Amino acid sequence: MRDIKKVDAKGRFFIPSKQKELLGAEVVVTNSLDVGYLCVYSKDHFEALKAQLSKLNSMDSNVRKIKRAIIGEACEVSVDSQGRISVNSELWDRINAKPGDEICVFNDDGKLDICTKNFYDNEDHDLSGIEGLETKYYVEGL
Repeated sequence: MRDIKKVDAKGRFFIPSKQKELLGAEVVVTNSLDVGYLCVYSKDHFEALKAQLSKLNSMDSNVRKIKRAIIGEACEVSVDSQGRISVNSELWDRINAKPGDEICVFNDDGKLDICTKNFYDNEDHDLSGIEGLETKYYVEGL
C-alpha cells in the first residue's frame, strides 16, 4: 500500500504513522538500486545492508558503484517531533523531486521506498511480462 505525501519547502515529508515506530528516531536516507527511487532505512536495517555489501567483491567495478551510490550518499537524519524527516536537495534531485511535489511512500518490510507521484504514475506496472513470476519469486495466489 502506498501513502501519498508532499515535500514541504524545507525538503521534509511526514513518515507514515504506521512506520514511525518501526523506523525509530534516527533513519538513513539514500539512493535505491531502482532508478527513480530513494530508500529510508532504520539505522539497524542500514547497518545490516552495509554488512551485506561489505561481503561483495570490491574488485568488481559494479560493486564499487553500488557501494558509492548506497553507502557513500547515505544521510543520517532525525525524525522530528511531528514525524517528519528532512531529505537533502541532492537526494531529492536524484528522483527529480522538489518542494510542493507529491511523493509516493511504500513500506517495504522495514524500509520505505520513495518516488515522485508523477514518476510512479508513468511507471509500467504491468506484471504480466515477468516470466515465471509465480515460481521465481514464490508468489502464492497468482
